[in-house]
Amino acid sequence: MYLHYTKKFNPECIVIHSTISPGTTERIQKKLNIPVIFSATRGVHKRMLKDLRIYTKFFAISKNAPKKNWAISQYEKTMKKSGIKTQQMSKPETLELAKILCDTTYLGWLINYAQLTNTIAIQHNVNYDEMWQFSDEIHDKLGNRPKMFPGFIGGHCVIPNLELIQNQTFDIIKSINKKYSKQVKNSKNYL
Repeated sequence: MYLHYTKKFNPECIVIHSTISPGTTERIQKKLNIPVIFSATRGVHKRMLKDLRIYTKFFAISKNAPKKNWAISQYEKTMKKSGIKTQQMSKPETLELAKILCDTTYLGWLINYAQLTNTIAIQHNVNYDEMWQFSDEIHDKLGNRPKMFPGFIGGHCVIPNLELIQNQTFDIIKSINKKYSKQVKNSKNYL
C-alpha cells in the first residue's frame, strides 16, 4: 500500500505514526529511496489533539536512510511549529517495541490485574474500591501501586497490538480479558 501512495504522491519523506511490528520501518526503508521516520503516537483518541501536545513525540530513523539529517531536521521543525515536543530514539526497533511493550501491552497487564483482583473481591463479597484503598498511601509514596479500573479491554489498541509482537506469553492478556467478560456480567469497557 505504501509503495502505491509513494508513487502516487511522490513524497520527500514518509512518517509512520501507526503502531507497527518490530522491523517494519527497516523493511519499508529498504524498499524506498526516500527517508522513512517512525514516530509512534501516544494519547487517548477522544482527546488526541490535546494529548499530542502533552506527550513527547518520540521518533526514529534508519541509520541507512537517505537524506537522514535533512529528514530529521524537517520533522523536528514541523512538529515544533505544531507545538509538539520531539525526541529521537537510537533506532526504529527500539521505538516500535516501546510502543507495543511499554505502552499498550503494559496497560493490558495492569487492567488484567484489576480484572483478577475484582473477580476475587466479587467472590468474597468485597468492595473493589474499598479494598484498593489499602494501596493508596503506598502508591502516593512509591508510585508503584496504581489502581486501575477493572473493565473489559475493548477498543482497537491493547488487544490488537498484541498480535504485532508475536509472543505467546502475551496471549494470557487476551485470555484473562475474555474470561473476565464472561465472569463479570455488564463489565464496562476500559478503552
